[in-house]
Amino acid sequence: MTRPIDVIRTRSQTHCHMSKRIHIATYGCQMNEYESDRTFRLFHDKEGYEWTHDPTKADLVLYNTCSIRDKADQKAFSAIGLLRSTKLTRPEMVIAVGGCMAQMQGKEIQKKFPYVDLVFGTHQWNHLPELVRKVQVEKEKILEIDLYGWKNYNFLPYRQSVASHPISEFVTIQNGCNKFCTFCLVPFTRGREMSRSPKEIMEEVHELANMGVREVMLLGQNVNAYGKDQRFDLSFTDLLKKVCEINGLERLRFMTSHPAELTFEMIDVMADQEKICEHLHLPLQSGSDMILQKMNRGYDMAQYRKIVQYLRKKIPTLSLTTDLIVAFPGETEENFERTLDAIREFEFEDSFSFCYSPRPHTKAAQWTEAFNPPEVCNERLSRLQKLQNEIRDRKNQAWVGKEVQVLVEGEAKKGEGMLTGKNRENVAVNFLGTKDWIGKLIDVKITKALPHSLLGATL
Repeated sequence: MTRPIDVIRTRSQTHCHMSKRIHIATYGCQMNEYESDRTFRLFHDKEGYEWTHDPTKADLVLYNTCSIRDKADQKAFSAIGLLRSTKLTRPEMVIAVGGCMAQMQGKEIQKKFPYVDLVFGTHQWNHLPELVRKVQVEKEKILEIDLYGWKNYNFLPYRQSVASHPISEFVTIQNGCNKFCTFCLVPFTRGREMSRSPKEIMEEVHELANMGVREVMLLGQNVNAYGKDQRFDLSFTDLLKKVCEINGLERLRFMTSHPAELTFEMIDVMADQEKICEHLHLPLQSGSDMILQKMNRGYDMAQYRKIVQYLRKKIPTLSLTTDLIVAFPGETEENFERTLDAIREFEFEDSFSFCYSPRPHTKAAQWTEAFNPPEVCNERLSRLQKLQNEIRDRKNQAWVGKEVQVLVEGEAKKGEGMLTGKNRENVAVNFLGTKDWIGKLIDVKITKALPHSLLGATL
């Protein structure tokens, strides 16, 4: 899927020499990508900034960080470190570090990188223009990482002034999480669950549809908990129905769902609403009940199985993807084998799997005596991914010869005249076509399966 900010970059970079320039480096989840996109629109609209691909040429560099794993921290630290010499030669450049890692490690970032001007958390995006101006005027370092409550939290506004949108767009509807899984920092970095105003959501999706966006992905850390904070008198299922009524919108997706919040009623709505795509990302994390309990996931394998069985019954063509953590503290070989059994049973189309990474302030990080050594983790991860790849390749191969409907998102990165898009099951499809097909639904017959995409020919 082409990211919103990629479209903006292309349009804006030719104008960089005429005005102030901004570069945003994004790490982590779709929510971060959404925030980076809306933040660029905010600075473009309010402050007259244009995009530059080169951070060393920017007047303002923003790092939107992630804290889900240690690897994400290291990537961001490495990138920030590369700007040290540029800051020495261009002291007027403003360097800002924000997002989840900044929320957790704000003071440490200031100590480690004294040339960083502004460190801000996950609730400050709306105030960034003011904070940046303050840095520029007062020439002082700022640390702003307060987590606001319901009354003061604002979702980033939609800005139409930047010319184009991609064909598929993210729309945030919910922020934060109340689950406190023992491995996860989200409740600490994002705060408690907050639902966005239905009016704001509907207005944004209407605007996007009017601008040619054909597919919307509703985002939330715990998206199907929308409405449970009772800020607004609307449930997640009601919201899905309302969004499906918007003219011009062809497809609707949502993520990330929590199994403990996924009701049969939600599944019924998925099955009944033609615009909702036959794809669901439903993190399992482990196939062992003991590990699920240690993770504080709020469900066991029997409950997850019941959900998947109902999903398959109501939506026979469903594509199911998941997240899996390998070598969680206390995980034995037998526990790990249960995860492999779950992959075989549920036959996920794909999974995002990672070695457990201890995160500060989480309960699991304190269980040091139960940590698995890195070689155990890597060996288990390799076995899991080998099994998952075999299932994915077999499932992709099953598409060959079938006709699918593809929403054309743009030109493919490889191949002259090739277009790319997704089928309803969220598999990338590449095929020959003309640029005027972008944004249209095209029927394609699959001719070849590749590891991460399909090749096809128009009918």
